[in-house]
Amino acid sequence: MNDITKKIITKLPILKKPRKITIAFIEYLKHPKKITYDSKVFFRKQKAQKIGISYFDPNFIYFNTFDKNSVVVDVGCGYEADFSKHIIYKYNAKVFAIDPTKKHRKFLKVIEEEAKGKFTHLQLAISSKNGKITFKETQDNESGSILNDHVNILKDKIKSYEVESMTLNNLPDKINSEIIDFLKLDIEGAEYELLAKVTKDNLKPFKQIFIEFHHNAIKSYSLSDTKTIVKSICEKGFNYFTLDDVNYLFYNLKYFKNNNISK
Repeated sequence: MNDITKKIITKLPILKKPRKITIAFIEYLKHPKKITYDSKVFFRKQKAQKIGISYFDPNFIYFNTFDKNSVVVDVGCGYEADFSKHIIYKYNAKVFAIDPTKKHRKFLKVIEEEAKGKFTHLQLAISSKNGKITFKETQDNESGSILNDHVNILKDKIKSYEVESMTLNNLPDKINSEIIDFLKLDIEGAEYELLAKVTKDNLKPFKQIFIEFHHNAIKSYSLSDTKTIVKSICEKGFNYFTLDDVNYLFYNLKYFKNNNISK
């Protein structure tokens, strides 16, 4: 092991305790590429902190500009809606959580009641189409998809049903807000067709957009497709930051004029 590798291993946060060092070292021996990935994320986190980007487990990044008047839209919130709850409890912001999954509804209803007006669940999908579309709910995992070649849809027991869908263009009117401080998109592969069709005007209402890309989970898309979408969004007045080349924060340069830094 060379000196650079030793330095990286000793600095990684997961390696602070002897037992964790042993477990991680074994993992790195089994999967040599993992140390490259972990070190990349670690050093990018240091850069993110320097330019004012906050991190919330497991993969969320954002500029900390929220207050009680902020409007956040959490698309693909999941049944726990962890990011939504984090934003509400830390910043007292208003969150609209969008998720079409029927089995998640009862859990999200509890969060609605506990949040006392700060959390609203909308049981619909965001996609490239307005109107009814078919959603495939997995019975074995949390995340379903509208795509047939999503890894969960290919291997899990599936329950299909129609859901209401809308494009980003109609989202501000749906939640009655001209400006949206933060949009999180975790739509299990539907982001590619959605964002391929999006215009500069469609993106104007959003100060920040966090997108989880699914080139690792969808057979018909690759990292090259993700890079194409990233470039397209940046051409519409945004810059970006990513820790892992999967989860991207896009920030509107109209609102973040002094943060022209990408990674």
